[in-house]
Amino acid sequence: MSMISQLGWMLASVTPVHVLLCGVVCLISWWWCRQSAAGLPPGPWGVPVLGLLPRVFLEQRRGSHPHLLFTEYARHYGPIFSARIVNKTLVVLNDYDSVRQAFQNPNLSDRPPSTLIAEAMKSEGVAMASGEPWKDLRRFCLTVLRSFGVGKSSFEEQIGAEGRALVQTMTSYGGHPFDPKYLIGNAVANVICSVVLGKRYEYSDANFSYLMRVFHRIVNHVGSGGLLNAVPVMRVFTRNKADVYASFGEFRSFILSVVESHRATLDPKNPRDFIDVFLNEIETNEKAMSNGTIQENGSTSTSGFVAKKSIPPNGLPRTHHPHLSDKRIVGTIGNLFAAGMETTATTLLWALLYMAAYPKIQERVQAEIDAVVGRNRLPVMADKPELHFTQAVLLEVQRIAVVTPLGIPHAAASDTEVLGFKVPKGSLLVSNFWALFRDPNIWPEPDKFKPDRFLDKDGLAFKPEELIPFSTGRRSCIGEHLAKMELFIFFSYFMHQFTFEKPDEAPPYTFEARVGLTHYPVPYQIRALQRN
Repeated sequence: MSMISQLGWMLASVTPVHVLLCGVVCLISWWWCRQSAAGLPPGPWGVPVLGLLPRVFLEQRRGSHPHLLFTEYARHYGPIFSARIVNKTLVVLNDYDSVRQAFQNPNLSDRPPSTLIAEAMKSEGVAMASGEPWKDLRRFCLTVLRSFGVGKSSFEEQIGAEGRALVQTMTSYGGHPFDPKYLIGNAVANVICSVVLGKRYEYSDANFSYLMRVFHRIVNHVGSGGLLNAVPVMRVFTRNKADVYASFGEFRSFILSVVESHRATLDPKNPRDFIDVFLNEIETNEKAMSNGTIQENGSTSTSGFVAKKSIPPNGLPRTHHPHLSDKRIVGTIGNLFAAGMETTATTLLWALLYMAAYPKIQERVQAEIDAVVGRNRLPVMADKPELHFTQAVLLEVQRIAVVTPLGIPHAAASDTEVLGFKVPKGSLLVSNFWALFRDPNIWPEPDKFKPDRFLDKDGLAFKPEELIPFSTGRRSCIGEHLAKMELFIFFSYFMHQFTFEKPDEAPPYTFEARVGLTHYPVPYQIRALQRN
């Protein structure tokens, strides 16, 4: 048979199925070669074009979560692996070395563009901003929060007052069962509200209750690991998309109403809270924009507006913040509210659950507090250095609960490297804190609740560098200092005043969790028995 005849016979035998299979093989080969050529970390192939998208949704339908899937991949591909979700490259960091190196790199400090939070809030706040706007907003937020005492010893009384109000409310249940979720959420939210919104709310306040319900819906809606927030294509397949945007819309409306109320009563010379200071800065920028010193996008003229100091009415020098505008105030307030409330409240929920489930450990905490503090007063921050086991328990709760299992994804501003692997511009970097905090090479018997792992041979508390519940590097949590103070004060108050138990009629406690914006325990009932 001639060569031409053979070729004709082969073409005649080709069916559409063969063409389809050939196309799939070529597509997979092209995709895999492109990954390999790019020098990316190794990782799962996923489905052509869609990547890991089907697998992520399948795991969620099964009741699992992305951090568990990523931990499984890390065991196979190593501590740093890559994957794709449609057109997005994910570089997943599963150990301390990769997280530390990546998050200290200035080229890896951006946020993904078009995040759900910024889109739904119609405002880019400090947590979702990138580049110069983020640097400007972060500097401003830290400066203003410190000026109101946040993170300083002088702020202890404000937290303590809220702690006493919470203790009083728990006492009012008279030992009867209750769900601690909203009580703790209300108390922690009030601390940040006092600084940002300028007031605290009674727990029975209808507006406050409404705000908390809306916020908890948002926490549930954001989705496992925050991937819904970072990867726009995932929103296309979200079944409750309308509910997600409606909840964000209600939260945004609440913040807008508070901002407008502040604007109507603003005294520029006597700022009452964070919102007043932000509004003053907006007014300063609008004046600078009108005279051409600053452009609408925040860029400056050659006169050096950013570095220029001015003397406000109180006589103290100040630095201008050109990126503060009406476009960013709502998002920034919402970000601060989330940073100052959600992770702390969730950690305290886990702490109470573990205390009720481990009564012997609870007794050790109470005995230590009684020995150091006594029964005639509540604990104070000055007691913390002597309360070693109490500190160890809080550290172990933060480790085992992993309140933010995948953190908030970063984005690569330019091509760079992490541990010798290439990270292309636009890639998303996901920190798998779940894998880090469950690494048996660092934490023996990682699934067991063992606070003693944070005590040295002399019984003194210590924190290993690998425990980073507030992340690390340039974008570590802006509310870290506040959160640490709140965790100690609230938890020590709880242990000083109550013994927590599971109600006899309640089902057995489980440490299974639900995952939204945070990794939080399934609802549970608890009894707070007042100590003598």
